[in-house]
Amino acid sequence: MEKEVITLKSGKLNDYLHLIDAHGYGTPRTLSVFLAEFDDCSILFDCGSSLDIEKGLRYFKKNHIPLSSFKYLITSHHHFDHNGGLWKLYEEIKKINPEVKILTNNLTKSLLNDYEHHLNRGRTTYGDLVGVMKPIQDKAFKIIQPSRIFDTDIKKLEIVENFTFNGSEIKLAILKTPGHTPDHQSPVIIKGNSIEFIFLGEAAGTIYHKSKLVTMPTSMPIYYNHEDYMNTLRNLKRLNPLMAGFGHYGVINGENNVQEIIREHESFMKKFKSLIVEYYNEKPKTRYVVEKIVPLLIPRTDLSYGHNSIFDNISVAIVYGMMMSLGFRPIPKEEMKYLN
Repeated sequence: MEKEVITLKSGKLNDYLHLIDAHGYGTPRTLSVFLAEFDDCSILFDCGSSLDIEKGLRYFKKNHIPLSSFKYLITSHHHFDHNGGLWKLYEEIKKINPEVKILTNNLTKSLLNDYEHHLNRGRTTYGDLVGVMKPIQDKAFKIIQPSRIFDTDIKKLEIVENFTFNGSEIKLAILKTPGHTPDHQSPVIIKGNSIEFIFLGEAAGTIYHKSKLVTMPTSMPIYYNHEDYMNTLRNLKRLNPLMAGFGHYGVINGENNVQEIIREHESFMKKFKSLIVEYYNEKPKTRYVVEKIVPLLIPRTDLSYGHNSIFDNISVAIVYGMMMSLGFRPIPKEEMKYLN
């Protein structure tokens, strides 16, 4: 049976990999969490905000995945909607499994523990839907250096750890994919001679359409860097994964479809940037640029946002983030330290 192009429902993607709809912001099809089960352990890619953790725990229980099986909680980046609940999930799992580790890079660790400015910005867009963040102790982390090696020859990829499933070897690599944020990383699962899965997080846009291979921008302030982002997209085109998971939302199936969605996003982001420059030159007012851009965004989603406040605020945010990257708006001095 031919596999669907876009998978949107929670459940198994193959024998060992799960897509979990975390219902971010209390809405279906807005936040993806991924779980891989191996012979002797499990690993999780992102977990959602503190408001989403109970949904994940219910999924684990329903699917008979014991908390004692978790070896790693792996991040894509520090944003509250993807890993703001990591402190809460870690504390829950640690009660049963004190050896569990958060597998991430030093920058994500720092940003997860220096969260006040980030949460305050999040509340501007999402209100109380941001949840709560708390500090995470040092011993919770296993720090890695994400790889800068992207190659069509998977033998050249740097492996973080080996696992087995039904006796077959499965390898984990973690790639450095900055742009959306400076700390962004993308886990890769390799089986045999193929990349079976890459978790793109927000390294290559978002998917909010159930049938069309179209994307939305992830140029959120304050850390969006367009040059780094486009370089990451060029790197990702060198890979040929069979499946690609998106933080927002779902999975693209098939090598050709994954390549198509990355090319589509690269092309769209070039257009998005050029239009923001054009509209800003017409009138250097944020609201003006947003009003001109929104008609470009609406056809790229089939979610029932309409003109609700969250969609409007997200539109403002992605425009403002691009404007900051272009130098049209300043970056707060107190947060410059994370940009180097």
